[in-house]
Amino acid sequence: MNIREAASQDALLISRLIAQSWRGAYQDILDPAYLSRLPEEYWLPTMRSWLESGRMYGFIAEEDGAPIGCVIYGRGRDEDHADWGEIASLYVLPERMRHGVGTSLLETALAALQAEGFDRVYLWAIAEYTRGLRFYQHHGFRATGERVSYKLGSGDVTDVRLIKGA
Repeated sequence: MNIREAASQDALLISRLIAQSWRGAYQDILDPAYLSRLPEEYWLPTMRSWLESGRMYGFIAEEDGAPIGCVIYGRGRDEDHADWGEIASLYVLPERMRHGVGTSLLETALAALQAEGFDRVYLWAIAEYTRGLRFYQHHGFRATGERVSYKLGSGDVTDVRLIKGA
């Protein structure tokens, strides 16, 4: 496995990775009709904007030249955590989960954030995705009790904030 820095030209690749990961990881949590209609280009504008502007940065994990995971990180976007680092996205293809890809991507992003002076990091994760929550807790993150709910497809989704280093 190789981990490389993401560039703005990777925005479509990242968007596709996220869509494929969502379909696998969230199939029992999110509206199946929503997931089946989810365009692989859904995150393209956001990823392109973030990576071109330097607002966020990323790494892509590859195996034999094929992308298998990605992480997007940077300065916190939430006003109350603007002086924190943020893991905005961390996704691994379903068939590559539990093979160390997510751990490698997370550790690489955390090291980059620390090099930029961010000793405290936060992220938002879907509350119902216990596998993801356990992954982050295993890596030293803890839930704050903060929650945000929103509509996605025909259902409601709740995200929880997790923090590390505070």
